[in-house]
Amino acid sequence: MQENFTCKNCGNSFTGKFCNNCGEKVYAEKDRSVVHLLSEGFHFITHLEGSFFNTIIILFKRPGKLSYDYCNGIRKKYFKPLSLFLLLVILYLLFPLFDGLNSKPGEHFRHSLYGGYAKRKAIEIILERQWTEAELGKAFVQVSEKISKFLLFIIIPVMALFSWMISFKKRKYFYDNFIFSIEANSFFILWAFLIFPVLFRIFYYFFPVVDDTYGLYILLLNLCCFLLYVVAASKRFFGFNWGYSIGYSLLYTFILAMFFQYVYKFILFFLTMHLI
Repeated sequence: MQENFTCKNCGNSFTGKFCNNCGEKVYAEKDRSVVHLLSEGFHFITHLEGSFFNTIIILFKRPGKLSYDYCNGIRKKYFKPLSLFLLLVILYLLFPLFDGLNSKPGEHFRHSLYGGYAKRKAIEIILERQWTEAELGKAFVQVSEKISKFLLFIIIPVMALFSWMISFKKRKYFYDNFIFSIEANSFFILWAFLIFPVLFRIFYYFFPVVDDTYGLYILLLNLCCFLLYVVAASKRFFGFNWGYSIGYSLLYTFILAMFFQYVYKFILFFLTMHLI
């Protein structure tokens, strides 16, 4: 006869190793050992390695399949899309190989939309703190490099809304478009901010770049790679024909680029200047 337990978390009475109400585990004395702690850590790492890398392989090998399967109830073999995006953002935060979305104050001063406001705000802070321009620049970079990563999360709902508006009835739920946007932008972060910078540094080691405009070329190259990914992913996920997939992807990439250039950068500047 199985022993009856009272859950310490919710007070439910049950039999077995797990509470049938909240899922809390019944811990025995052996669970308090260091060996058990290490075994739990080993299980987490092996589970992470298996599901994470399998998901990354699917991301590159079959664009759109992660979203398609996840929205149709096939989830067990995949790393959760939102967790994947979060992990990639953390990796980008820990290993900033490129400036990427970070920017120095001068880039904001030259912005066509809010450059005037940016200059006035900088002068205001310099006078208030009695800083030099160099001191402001150093403080700005230190704050913005952290904010810029976490601001990436606002991209998902914005692009999901746009996708929902132009995909018509192919995927009628906003949730589906939300998952698709997580996949597409996870690829963008993984490729543009983690994988490509490594490849570029290897290339730069053998062929040093002296052209000051190489940053623009890198941006265009990454946007083209993203565009091709969205074409393949949207065709598989939404079931578009090739013509509609290309049109959808061109619009999606254009909106993403405009969002980064005008909305994201302004929010980043505004928050950074108020948190310095």
